[in-house]
Amino acid sequence: MGTGSTLPVTLHEYKVRASLLIKDLDSSDTARATRAAERMRALPFFASLSLGEVLARRDTVQHKHGLAVIAREAGHATWAELKQTVEDGPRTLDTRAFFRKVHAVFLNRWFSTYEEAARSRETQGGFLFPFGAQCFVCEADFLQALGIDPRDADWERMGRDWVRPRDAAAKERLESKLVALGYGGHHDAR
Repeated sequence: MGTGSTLPVTLHEYKVRASLLIKDLDSSDTARATRAAERMRALPFFASLSLGEVLARRDTVQHKHGLAVIAREAGHATWAELKQTVEDGPRTLDTRAFFRKVHAVFLNRWFSTYEEAARSRETQGGFLFPFGAQCFVCEADFLQALGIDPRDADWERMGRDWVRPRDAAAKERLESKLVALGYGGHHDAR
């Protein structure tokens, strides 16, 4: 069954949703057409119209209007914004950026498997991160040199383990902070 994660919605899927919305608006099924008209009222042009007025003007509704509604329903102001977001992919932590930004010498512990890194973190402390197919464990001073607060309570909540965090919400909060600091890369989910 599912693991709780969902695949990102593709641009094609959003376009299909817009087409289905327009199809619903044109439907002879009154309930279906009325639900679609209500959704169309998310757009400023249609917002001031009654449902009956939206339905009366349905022959003027274009595919671009459907795209705009779908974009708003997905949390974006415009179709162009949604399209750009999907094409860019989600931003996630890019640990390679750590090593492009720090100019001091730190003795991080490197491991070829997660299990070795996790044992080292448990016995010697530190913060565990992935790096390609490997893992490394760094100390708080390494994070501080990067401008990252190692005292943030979310590090403890997630067990200082980026690969297998105890608390996924804590990791998400930290990831947002680190991406905002410039340690983000695009995750290719296509």
